[in-house]
Amino acid sequence: MKHSLLASILLLLCAGNILAFTGLDEPDSNFITSELRQEPAVPMNLSIVRSGETIILTWDAVTEDTDGSPMTNISYEVHYKDIPDFECNADTLIDTVSVPELVLENWTGATDRAFFKVIAVGAGGGPIPGNFVYVPAGTYIMGDTLGEGSNNELPTHSVTLDSFYMDKYLITQYEYTAIMGSNPAYDFGVGDIYPVYNVSWYSAIKYCNLRSMAEGLTPCYTIMGSTNPASWGAVPTSSDSNWDAAICNWSANGYRLPTEAEWEYAARGATNNPDYLYSGSDDIDVVAWQTGNNIPWGTKPVGTKAPNALDIYDMSGNLYEWCWDWFDDSYYGSSPVNNPTGPMGGFWRVWRGGFWNDSANQCRVTNRNSFNPYLSGNSVGFRICRSGL
Repeated sequence: MKHSLLASILLLLCAGNILAFTGLDEPDSNFITSELRQEPAVPMNLSIVRSGETIILTWDAVTEDTDGSPMTNISYEVHYKDIPDFECNADTLIDTVSVPELVLENWTGATDRAFFKVIAVGAGGGPIPGNFVYVPAGTYIMGDTLGEGSNNELPTHSVTLDSFYMDKYLITQYEYTAIMGSNPAYDFGVGDIYPVYNVSWYSAIKYCNLRSMAEGLTPCYTIMGSTNPASWGAVPTSSDSNWDAAICNWSANGYRLPTEAEWEYAARGATNNPDYLYSGSDDIDVVAWQTGNNIPWGTKPVGTKAPNALDIYDMSGNLYEWCWDWFDDSYYGSSPVNNPTGPMGGFWRVWRGGFWNDSANQCRVTNRNSFNPYLSGNSVGFRICRSGL
């Protein structure tokens, strides 16, 4: 039995899993989804059937937003591109339908792979962020609950957070280049699906605003009275008081860096039970690229280790991740209970998560570290989030 030119078709849901489908070369081969782990407002039970040059996409109707509230006047945007992890925009939209089905006749897309995203849009809910997972509101104990860390991870304390969306992956070099126009990564893993590194905190917040603007969202960061990075000047390569005074609009629907408390909550899977040492496991080799298993030397493509319970990848190892907060060794002793956003000022910004050449101890979910916001390195990248929509 021959193998198909269409060796695999991948469907990529905007807030969900990447689902792989493989099959034989008969024109009527079926490609059916496996079990999904999605939030309520994400199209469920996707299936794809190919017959010759016709592809039929179907999914369950959506009736509720991610918070359980009803959605009305539902429509579905179907986007396509021949690369994974793309962002939905006018260039990738192939159709908008009012029913949970799309028939694509005389298919002229990629012959070996096809990547689709389906977005549910309706009153009471907006487009579901691509490649993001919903992190529900909740309360957890933040800090070194297992006695494995240092004093700056103490005291353990209760934190209550509003819901938000977190990117499943570190920002990739493809995503960064598409917004910023160049790729700063070199020597330690280079490619579209590798995480971007050599990125300062200043560059990360510029990326957030530029991407928000490109997608028609409200930017979160204001510098010198403007949310448009074109007004900010070049990204500083030394300490800059204007950039250090950046203001975050927490109610904006655009992209931003997570707070340190949001980062740890997401890394824990939004729970202290189980109280894992690393993000998703007590076995670091299952979830993290670090010095003990990093062969060959350098970063690894995103999402190649197991995710945590929220389906988020690489929150232990691979790269450190910038957070919004200024760093203070003693901040945990005075941190607010509700939605803490860090000290009012400082010299270094927080980064979390460990990197590809760190020891296992540095990859713990509670480990804290920091760096000057104007500096960059081959050990640090970032992931982004959005406030609850």
